Amino acid sequence: MKLLYRCKKLVFIMLFTNLKYSYCQQTIVWNTIQLPVQLSTKWQVPVDFSYRTIGFSSSAYQYTGRIGIRRYFNDRWSVATGVALFFTRHTFSKSDSEFGREFRLWQEALKEKKLNGKYSLQNRARVEERFFSTTSTNDAYTAVRFRYRLGLIRMITEKWKIQLADEYMEQLASRRFHFQQNRASISCAYIFGYLSQVQAGYIWSELSKSAQHFITLSFQKSIVLHGTGNK
Repeated sequence: MKLLYRCKKLVFIMLFTNLKYSYCQQTIVWNTIQLPVQLSTKWQVPVDFSYRTIGFSSSAYQYTGRIGIRRYFNDRWSVATGVALFFTRHTFSKSDSEFGREFRLWQEALKEKKLNGKYSLQNRARVEERFFSTTSTNDAYTAVRFRYRLGLIRMITEKWKIQLADEYMEQLASRRFHFQQNRASISCAYIFGYLSQVQAGYIWSELSKSAQHFITLSFQKSIVLHGTGNK
Protein backbone atom coordinates (compact mmCIF):
# COMPACT_ATOMS: atom_id res chain seq x y z
CA MET A 1 0.00 0.00 0.00
CA LYS A 2 2.86 2.39 0.78
CA LEU A 3 4.32 1.75 -2.67
CA LEU A 4 1.03 2.57 -4.39
CA TYR A 5 0.71 5.74 -2.31
CA ARG A 6 4.17 6.86 -3.40
CA CYS A 7 3.29 6.24 -7.06
CA LYS A 8 0.18 8.42 -6.73
CA LYS A 9 2.30 11.10 -5.08
CA LEU A 10 4.78 10.88 -7.96
CA VAL A 11 2.05 11.54 -10.53
CA PHE A 12 0.82 14.52 -8.48
CA ILE A 13 4.35 15.97 -8.38
CA MET A 14 4.78 15.50 -12.13
CA LEU A 15 1.56 17.35 -12.88
CA PHE A 16 1.81 20.29 -10.51
CA THR A 17 5.34 20.92 -9.24
CA ASN A 18 6.58 22.28 -12.58
CA LEU A 19 4.39 25.39 -12.17
CA LYS A 20 7.25 27.15 -10.43
CA TYR A 21 9.29 26.93 -13.66
CA SER A 22 6.59 28.60 -15.80
CA TYR A 23 9.11 31.07 -17.24
CA CYS A 24 11.93 28.61 -17.91
CA GLN A 25 10.62 25.43 -19.50
CA GLN A 26 11.48 23.43 -22.58
CA THR A 27 9.39 20.83 -24.39
CA ILE A 28 11.18 18.04 -26.24
CA VAL A 29 9.86 15.09 -28.23
CA TRP A 30 12.19 12.13 -27.61
CA ASN A 31 12.02 9.50 -30.40
CA THR A 32 13.93 6.25 -29.91
CA ILE A 33 14.57 3.04 -31.85
CA GLN A 34 15.91 0.16 -29.75
CA LEU A 35 17.45 -2.88 -31.43
CA PRO A 36 18.87 -5.15 -28.68
CA VAL A 37 20.74 -8.17 -30.01
CA GLN A 38 20.32 -11.30 -27.88
CA LEU A 39 23.51 -13.35 -28.30
CA SER A 40 22.49 -16.03 -25.81
CA THR A 41 20.35 -16.41 -22.70
CA LYS A 42 23.16 -14.73 -20.73
CA TRP A 43 24.51 -12.09 -23.12
CA GLN A 44 22.90 -9.16 -24.93
CA VAL A 45 24.15 -6.23 -27.03
CA PRO A 46 21.91 -3.19 -26.33
CA VAL A 47 21.72 -0.85 -29.34
CA ASP A 48 19.59 2.27 -29.61
CA PHE A 49 19.33 5.50 -31.56
CA SER A 50 17.35 8.59 -30.57
CA TYR A 51 16.32 11.89 -32.09
CA ARG A 52 15.09 14.68 -29.82
CA THR A 53 13.30 17.69 -31.27
CA ILE A 54 12.82 21.32 -30.29
CA GLY A 55 9.21 21.38 -29.13
CA PHE A 56 6.82 19.68 -31.52
CA SER A 57 8.78 20.73 -34.58
CA SER A 58 11.01 18.54 -36.74
CA SER A 59 14.11 20.57 -35.82
CA ALA A 60 16.69 18.48 -34.01
CA TYR A 61 17.77 19.28 -30.48
CA GLN A 62 19.88 16.15 -30.03
CA TYR A 63 21.07 13.04 -31.89
CA THR A 64 22.16 9.98 -29.90
CA GLY A 65 23.69 6.59 -30.60
CA ARG A 66 24.43 3.97 -27.93
CA ILE A 67 25.86 0.44 -27.84
CA GLY A 68 27.07 -1.88 -25.10
CA ILE A 69 27.17 -5.39 -23.70
CA ARG A 70 24.88 -6.82 -21.01
CA ARG A 71 25.38 -9.90 -18.84
CA TYR A 72 22.37 -11.59 -17.23
CA PHE A 73 23.09 -13.50 -14.03
CA ASN A 74 19.52 -14.68 -13.43
CA ASP A 75 15.95 -13.46 -13.99
CA ARG A 76 16.54 -10.60 -11.51
CA TRP A 77 20.07 -9.29 -11.91
CA SER A 78 22.08 -7.98 -14.85
CA VAL A 79 25.01 -5.62 -15.42
CA ALA A 80 26.00 -3.70 -18.55
CA THR A 81 28.65 -1.38 -19.92
CA GLY A 82 29.08 0.50 -23.16
CA VAL A 83 29.68 3.73 -25.05
CA ALA A 84 27.45 6.49 -26.42
CA LEU A 85 27.78 9.53 -28.67
CA PHE A 86 25.64 12.67 -28.35
CA PHE A 87 25.31 15.69 -30.61
CA THR A 88 23.32 18.43 -28.84
CA ARG A 89 22.32 21.81 -30.25
CA HIS A 90 24.24 24.59 -28.59
CA THR A 91 21.06 26.42 -27.53
CA PHE A 92 17.35 25.63 -27.55
CA SER A 93 16.84 27.73 -30.70
CA LYS A 94 16.18 26.62 -34.27
CA SER A 95 18.36 29.43 -35.61
CA ASP A 96 21.42 28.09 -33.77
CA SER A 97 23.15 25.62 -36.11
CA GLU A 98 25.98 24.68 -33.75
CA PHE A 99 25.98 21.21 -32.15
CA GLY A 100 28.25 20.20 -29.31
CA ARG A 101 29.60 16.65 -29.06
CA GLU A 102 29.68 14.41 -26.00
CA PHE A 103 31.35 11.01 -25.86
CA ARG A 104 30.18 8.87 -22.97
CA LEU A 105 31.22 5.68 -21.21
CA TRP A 106 28.54 4.06 -19.06
CA GLN A 107 28.17 1.20 -16.58
CA GLU A 108 25.01 0.00 -14.85
CA ALA A 109 23.54 -2.63 -12.57
CA LEU A 110 19.86 -3.56 -12.92
CA LYS A 111 17.60 -5.54 -10.61
CA GLU A 112 13.96 -6.35 -11.33
CA LYS A 113 11.87 -8.10 -8.68
CA LYS A 114 8.36 -9.43 -9.21
CA LEU A 115 6.08 -8.34 -6.37
CA ASN A 116 3.15 -10.49 -7.47
CA GLY A 117 1.52 -11.62 -10.70
CA LYS A 118 0.99 -8.08 -12.01
CA TYR A 119 3.57 -5.82 -10.35
CA SER A 120 7.35 -5.71 -10.52
CA LEU A 121 9.89 -3.31 -9.02
CA GLN A 122 12.93 -2.18 -10.98
CA ASN A 123 16.12 -0.68 -9.50
CA ARG A 124 18.86 0.68 -11.73
CA ALA A 125 22.18 2.30 -10.73
CA ARG A 126 24.29 3.82 -13.49
CA VAL A 127 27.63 5.65 -13.67
CA GLU A 128 28.60 7.74 -16.70
CA GLU A 129 31.98 9.23 -17.65
CA ARG A 130 31.17 12.21 -19.89
CA PHE A 131 33.63 13.89 -22.28
CA PHE A 132 32.40 17.17 -23.79
CA SER A 133 34.08 18.77 -26.80
CA THR A 134 34.87 22.46 -27.23
CA THR A 135 32.08 24.75 -28.45
CA SER A 136 31.98 28.43 -29.36
CA THR A 137 31.28 29.39 -25.73
CA ASN A 138 32.66 26.49 -23.65
CA ASP A 139 36.01 24.76 -23.35
CA ALA A 140 36.23 20.98 -23.44
CA TYR A 141 35.62 19.35 -20.07
CA THR A 142 34.84 16.03 -18.42
CA ALA A 143 32.29 15.01 -15.79
CA VAL A 144 31.14 11.91 -13.95
CA ARG A 145 27.42 11.45 -13.40
CA PHE A 146 25.77 9.09 -10.92
CA ARG A 147 22.18 7.99 -11.59
CA TYR A 148 19.67 5.96 -9.58
CA ARG A 149 16.29 4.99 -11.02
CA LEU A 150 13.36 3.32 -9.25
CA GLY A 151 10.45 2.07 -11.35
CA LEU A 152 7.17 0.29 -10.68
CA ILE A 153 5.79 -1.77 -13.57
CA ARG A 154 2.23 -3.09 -13.76
CA MET A 155 1.02 -5.58 -16.37
CA ILE A 156 -2.51 -4.52 -17.29
CA THR A 157 -3.01 -7.38 -19.73
CA GLU A 158 -0.67 -9.72 -21.57
CA LYS A 159 -0.20 -6.99 -24.20
CA TRP A 160 -0.30 -3.78 -22.17
CA LYS A 161 1.90 -2.52 -19.33
CA ILE A 162 2.35 0.78 -17.52
CA GLN A 163 5.38 2.11 -15.65
CA LEU A 164 5.94 4.86 -13.09
CA ALA A 165 9.54 5.82 -12.38
CA ASP A 166 11.79 8.40 -10.76
CA GLU A 167 15.49 8.91 -11.53
CA TYR A 168 17.85 11.09 -9.47
CA MET A 169 21.21 12.29 -10.84
CA GLU A 170 24.27 13.85 -9.22
CA GLN A 171 27.33 14.98 -11.16
CA LEU A 172 31.00 15.53 -10.39
CA ALA A 173 32.51 18.29 -12.54
CA SER A 174 35.35 20.77 -11.93
CA ARG A 175 36.01 19.00 -8.61
CA ARG A 176 32.51 19.87 -7.44
CA PHE A 177 29.74 17.38 -6.65
CA HIS A 178 26.28 18.80 -7.34
CA PHE A 179 22.67 18.01 -8.20
CA GLN A 180 22.28 17.55 -11.97
CA GLN A 181 18.62 16.65 -12.51
CA ASN A 182 15.67 14.56 -11.39
CA ARG A 183 13.32 12.83 -13.82
CA ALA A 184 9.82 11.64 -12.95
CA SER A 185 8.09 9.64 -15.67
CA ILE A 186 5.02 7.68 -16.68
CA SER A 187 4.81 5.46 -19.75
CA CYS A 188 2.60 2.88 -21.38
CA ALA A 189 3.79 0.06 -23.64
CA TYR A 190 2.02 -2.26 -26.07
CA ILE A 191 3.67 -5.62 -26.70
CA PHE A 192 3.01 -7.14 -30.08
CA GLY A 193 4.61 -10.36 -31.19
CA TYR A 194 7.34 -12.15 -29.30
CA LEU A 195 10.10 -9.58 -29.67
CA SER A 196 8.57 -6.18 -30.38
CA GLN A 197 6.87 -3.37 -28.49
CA VAL A 198 5.97 0.31 -28.81
CA GLN A 199 5.92 2.76 -25.94
CA ALA A 200 4.72 6.30 -25.30
CA GLY A 201 5.18 8.39 -22.19
CA TYR A 202 5.93 11.65 -20.45
CA ILE A 203 8.99 12.75 -18.45
CA TRP A 204 9.19 15.80 -16.24
CA SER A 205 12.83 16.71 -15.64
CA GLU A 206 13.83 19.15 -12.90
CA LEU A 207 17.20 20.82 -13.43
CA SER A 208 18.92 23.29 -11.12
CA LYS A 209 17.37 26.39 -12.72
CA SER A 210 14.75 25.12 -15.17
CA ALA A 211 12.51 22.24 -16.14
CA GLN A 212 12.14 20.12 -19.25
CA HIS A 213 9.10 18.25 -20.51
CA PHE A 214 9.72 15.16 -22.66
CA ILE A 215 7.12 13.42 -24.79
CA THR A 216 8.66 9.98 -25.36
CA LEU A 217 7.97 7.65 -28.28
CA SER A 218 9.91 4.45 -28.79
CA PHE A 219 9.92 1.28 -30.85
CA GLN A 220 11.81 -1.83 -29.79
CA LYS A 221 12.64 -4.86 -31.91
CA SER A 222 14.78 -7.57 -30.36
CA ILE A 223 17.11 -9.59 -32.59
CA VAL A 224 17.80 -13.12 -31.41
CA LEU A 225 20.94 -14.91 -32.60
CA HIS A 226 20.47 -18.12 -30.62
CA GLY A 227 17.84 -20.78 -30.08
CA THR A 228 15.05 -20.52 -32.65
CA GLY A 229 16.71 -17.59 -34.43
CA ASN A 230 15.20 -14.27 -35.42
CA LYS A 231 11.46 -13.72 -35.12
